[in-house]
Amino acid sequence: MKKNLFIVLVILISVIFLSCENPLFVKITNLYNVDFITNGGSEVASMRTSEITQNPVTEKQDAVFEGWYTTSTFVGTAIVIPYEVTENICLYAKWKEKYTVYFETNCNQQIQSYKTFIVDSIPVIERDGYYFDGWYTNQNFTGEKVSFPYSLSQNTTFYAKWIQEHNVSFESNGGTKFDSIKTHELTSLPQPIKDDCVFNGWHLTPDFSDSAITVPYQVTKPITLYANYKQKYTVSFNTNGGSEIDSIRAVVIPESPNTTLQNHYFVGWYEKPELTGLKVEFPYSVTKDITLNAKWQPTYAVNFETNGGTSIPSFRTIELTELSEPTKTKHTFAGWYTDSELTKKLTLPLVLDNDITLYAKWIENYTVIFDSQGGSEIPSVSSAYIESEPIPTKADKTFMGWYTVPECNDEYKVEFPYTVTSDVILYAKWVAQMWTITYNSNGATSGTVPEQIFVEKGKSFTVSANTGKLTKPGYAFTKWSTSSDGQSGSSYSVGETVFPSKNLTLYAQWGKDYAEMVDVAGGTFYFGDNTSDGTTDVKVTLDSFRIAKYELTYELWLEVYTWAKENGYVLYLAKKGYTENDKYKSFVPATNISWEDACVWLNAYSEYKGFEPVYYIGSSVFRDVNLSTTPTWNRTKNGFRLPTECEWEYAAKGGPEQKNYMYAGSNVLDDVAWYYWGNSYNSNGKAQPVGTKKANTLGLYDMTGLSEELCYDDVSLSSGEYYNPIGISLYSTRGGTCYENLCSSYYPNRNYYWVYHYGYESKGYSTIRVAQNAQ
Repeated sequence: MKKNLFIVLVILISVIFLSCENPLFVKITNLYNVDFITNGGSEVASMRTSEITQNPVTEKQDAVFEGWYTTSTFVGTAIVIPYEVTENICLYAKWKEKYTVYFETNCNQQIQSYKTFIVDSIPVIERDGYYFDGWYTNQNFTGEKVSFPYSLSQNTTFYAKWIQEHNVSFESNGGTKFDSIKTHELTSLPQPIKDDCVFNGWHLTPDFSDSAITVPYQVTKPITLYANYKQKYTVSFNTNGGSEIDSIRAVVIPESPNTTLQNHYFVGWYEKPELTGLKVEFPYSVTKDITLNAKWQPTYAVNFETNGGTSIPSFRTIELTELSEPTKTKHTFAGWYTDSELTKKLTLPLVLDNDITLYAKWIENYTVIFDSQGGSEIPSVSSAYIESEPIPTKADKTFMGWYTVPECNDEYKVEFPYTVTSDVILYAKWVAQMWTITYNSNGATSGTVPEQIFVEKGKSFTVSANTGKLTKPGYAFTKWSTSSDGQSGSSYSVGETVFPSKNLTLYAQWGKDYAEMVDVAGGTFYFGDNTSDGTTDVKVTLDSFRIAKYELTYELWLEVYTWAKENGYVLYLAKKGYTENDKYKSFVPATNISWEDACVWLNAYSEYKGFEPVYYIGSSVFRDVNLSTTPTWNRTKNGFRLPTECEWEYAAKGGPEQKNYMYAGSNVLDDVAWYYWGNSYNSNGKAQPVGTKKANTLGLYDMTGLSEELCYDDVSLSSGEYYNPIGISLYSTRGGTCYENLCSSYYPNRNYYWVYHYGYESKGYSTIRVAQNAQ
């Protein structure tokens, strides 16, 4: 038994010794040094501890303690007591300093300075004859007034601002009397009362020659204010049979007095008994005793015979502007008529001169059933008139309209608005999905857009030319785009093939006018080179004429070509530039044009623009390039034409302002020309847009080199003087080309004879520079 007790005792003692809550043992805790930096405050002894349980106290004169911090820069927040110490540390006292505040009262009352870190308020001070206008931190009283509470960051002086008050006297001029006051500012003014008058403001002058003062008003000296009044006048009312209105005395009548007269409309008040002149407008200023006269206009009864429809009450008026519409089962209201036979339809507005009865006309409704033939359902309607066309849908199909027979033959198509004359079934017509292509003039001021077209899904269409002669002042049609600004969408040139994937709206794009003409004043020049290499003894005098600023662009050629083919002209289609890739460029020259093609196209261009054609065979306009007879130039006509060779050279040299340049506008070939000549070239044998090089003195581009330009004639002149000469032979080209080494670019040098007289080459790379007689 003793042995068992001993074993139990040993186990119990072991458990007590091993237990963490053993009350017989003190828990071993780590202690750390804590030092206190009081930053000018009373000293706090260092301690060694694991926890700060009470806030160490320190004091500092003229400062408020804001806590202990673990960093000397007071980053973060102050420690919170109790605070566990886990390492040797220094704690730093943070203080909020008090500053001295001084007061300059600028009066006999003084305020004692004191130390604080925030000024909550300042005692009220007074100064006889002055208004206190606040405290400022500078003696010049600039900046904002001090608002309280005010936190100090340094010793500060507050300065009191005073504004002198002055005496204000009131001269009521027979009205209510008021005592004088003393103030620096008037924020409100008394309103005197005077018999048979209306107060009209306070003035600084007794004769009221100044404007009445308004508040707030700053008083900077003693003043007297003089009351101004307006005299009331008697206003009598002649109602001319209307309800009576008592006379009044007034200066202003704010709104029209009300009077009534049975079966009459009140027109207004008039000053003249004859009711002539202008109607009185309100508010009305009364400047004398006056009688206002009422003007009346008789009203007439408007009665309604709805012929079985819902009733509409009668009323009286002087004019009908809009009317209610009745309803009737299974009928559609078709308007009001002024006769019972329903032959005279009412037109609004209508000024009445007698009582009137209006008669309702009805159209019997019929049932219209819509058979969508596989498309989305359209509900049946009962009506006599359908304003707009219901549009069903069907997968991968395009709706083409409603028809009265299921076969949807064209002659049975229904047009909307649709007048229904009997019960009917309408059948939807479907075709393979079609895309709608719509053209938009985009700011054009005249002309018409090409017709809307429908393109079957998966098929293409050709982009239309400007077939309706759209024009916009100062601009030329350039292309079509899917966006109005031409930037955010896709752009298409005339004649381009497009495969649409949705409905498209194509907006006309407007840009540089490549058809612009330049007026060339007549003058005299020496035909041939301006240097010693050529002839200088051929003196030529020309009349004024016009010539195109640019070589003919393919876009303009195609626009006119399309119109010409539709209007009885026969000619061949020009090329766009020189190479296959040129067809993707914009505003390159139209090339591969024969002399005969040029004459036909220029005649078409003349008609297209409203001028007279120039080239004729006998008395007939030259319209067919395949005719074997050579056309002649009727010089009396005002249309477009080829320049003569002399006109071309005169224009290239600069007309009356000609310079002795080697090229048209410069002595540097690269400045004015695109060319391709042996190992010397800048065009790489490709077409370039017109007008991208320097112009000559007339503002003409590309006369030295881009495409060879057709002239009407091939002139051959010996020494002497000539007036408007035309060569016996026809066909020549002038200028250089940017494709292959076909010619030189020395525009005036007649040693390069084949450069200018290229008549044996009917097409080649020739283009047109349009000319015209002076207009």
